Amino acid sequence: MFQNNPLLAQLKQQIEANKEYVEGTVKASDKSYGFLECDKTTYFIPPPEMKKVMHGDKVKAVVKRDGDKESVEIDSLIEPMLERFIAQVKFNRDGKLQLSVDHPSIKNMIPANTHKKVSETLNENDWVVAQLKTHPLRDDRFFFAQVSQFICKADDNFAPWWVTLARHEQPREPVTGEKSYTLSDEIEREDLTHLYFTTIDSPSTQDMDDALYIEPVTQEGNQTGWRLVVAIADPTAYIPENSDIEKQARQRCFTNYLPGFNIPMLPRELSDELCSLVPNEKRPALVAYLETDLQGNLIGETRFTSAWVESKAKLAYNDVSDFIEKVENHWQPEEAQTAQQIQWLHQFTLARIEWRRQNALLFKESGDYSFELAENGEVKAIHLDFRRIANQMIEEAMIVANICAAKYLQQHAGTGIFNTHIGFDSKNLEPARTFLLNTLGNEQNQGELSERYAPERLVTLEGYCQMRRDVDEFPENFLELRLRRYLTFAEFKAQSAPHLGLGIEEYATWTSPIRKYGDMVNHRLIKQILAKKAPLAVEESVLTRLQEARRQNRLVERDIADWLYARYLAPQVEKNVVFEGEIHDVSRGGLRVRVTENGASIFVPASTLHPNKEEILFTPEEIALYILGEKRYQIGQAVKVKLTDVRLQTRSIVGELVL
Repeated sequence: MFQNNPLLAQLKQQIEANKEYVEGTVKASDKSYGFLECDKTTYFIPPPEMKKVMHGDKVKAVVKRDGDKESVEIDSLIEPMLERFIAQVKFNRDGKLQLSVDHPSIKNMIPANTHKKVSETLNENDWVVAQLKTHPLRDDRFFFAQVSQFICKADDNFAPWWVTLARHEQPREPVTGEKSYTLSDEIEREDLTHLYFTTIDSPSTQDMDDALYIEPVTQEGNQTGWRLVVAIADPTAYIPENSDIEKQARQRCFTNYLPGFNIPMLPRELSDELCSLVPNEKRPALVAYLETDLQGNLIGETRFTSAWVESKAKLAYNDVSDFIEKVENHWQPEEAQTAQQIQWLHQFTLARIEWRRQNALLFKESGDYSFELAENGEVKAIHLDFRRIANQMIEEAMIVANICAAKYLQQHAGTGIFNTHIGFDSKNLEPARTFLLNTLGNEQNQGELSERYAPERLVTLEGYCQMRRDVDEFPENFLELRLRRYLTFAEFKAQSAPHLGLGIEEYATWTSPIRKYGDMVNHRLIKQILAKKAPLAVEESVLTRLQEARRQNRLVERDIADWLYARYLAPQVEKNVVFEGEIHDVSRGGLRVRVTENGASIFVPASTLHPNKEEILFTPEEIALYILGEKRYQIGQAVKVKLTDVRLQTRSIVGELVL
């Protein structure tokens, strides 16, 4: 009777036309209801509708109104939160497999089965990778998943490493090497084994990829400058371009340095043995000769050569620093030539530091946190280490060598893998300018600063460096931390471009080819130039992979660190420990405080700062919280925080401020 009824069809069209659709992201609550966060509005999701979705799902929904109350009815799925995911194994009362998703906001227990390729017997709380197979909004009745990979047992102390690597789809095993390696050189190698090369590294370092030799340059008996010879290990001598090892290095892109151990980009037989510049062993290397005057200015063109070198001594950063700083009962070099090399390199470093102070940018010293681990992976201690003079000596030598490589590649090849940085994101130039004027400006200098911080000037090397020097003179740390939010990330490019973050006109790394694939590519290009061959253009896919791999590695480091911090601090909750720290992030939800002594990030909920959330105002421009109209907390502010809770399951560390 009603089939093909034109009036009924018209009525349906009218009802559909009158529906108000919105798109947004599902946010679960601790209760059975949730919220749909859209661009401008947040809508209530009733409990029956929440059964169709999961936290993080992007969905289309219909707005429903009942008086002043607004809610939504889920219509369709745009993008699921879960596809491939990490989970812990659970079993229900009937012994059927379920998965607990490793995400702090997803409480759903997902029924699952196991793919036939997974041979391990699964037990409660084991870690696995799974794929979501069904979703209620895909015409399925319920959520269902399949275990596709076993990660590790529940009681594996190294779960933070294995789970994190699996989450980011990073390998946990070294590259498989060859049975033997053949040296294949297209050009003859110079014999430079007579030069007194030395290496300076951490005592535990096995993959030593740089060695240095330095001597004064004199004219008519007077010193006029320095000649620095930089020898870099040459893995390309053993790795054919289209070999399996090359392909794996191209995929990994970097050696992954994790707390306790590393996962090398190359087979350990190459990175730690055949290519490593160990003392008293003849090794193939790519070598650069560069010269500066006494003020640290580069002179003339850098000469590159393929060579044999032999390190005469493996030195340690702290030993060399103690020697230079004349620490009481300090280490002494065994050979006079070693002492001479250290002293000359120190003098060269001071000149280069001053050159960078005047002509580029220096790094602010903030120290690095490192985990001291027991053999079973437990955290024994966390140390704050600062760069000492020996670290700076190697750093300055590598920076100047990379500047020279960039100039050489640009001049002779017109291509390479260049490290670039444009400074401020283009969309943030005007907000950054306004912030700088409001923070650094006054009635007397507004005109001068308005011109100095004009967007068209901030994108230039000179203008950016001037701005950074102004910021360095500002006494409060919040200016530096706020400006970071306006910056974009460094990029890899195939053509030369400035690196504003370093304050350098052009920069191309080649000094870590054992650890970085981009440096291997630059090695090959330099060797093609030396062989008088036309250098091959760098493929865009290589640059894209380098960018992605660098991002993945940073996420891996962060996630493992979060897990280890939670493990380390959990036993200290009962002690009511109070830490000194600095606010490093502010949001509507509260503060994040970076602990000075160990680097842990502690979350301070806004509810502990003031009882009435309606009286708290978050200002994203200042990254600050106002309470009752008064600015109370801002990024960069020094505070004291008491540890109140550590949730190992979500790796969250919670505290409250001590006033």
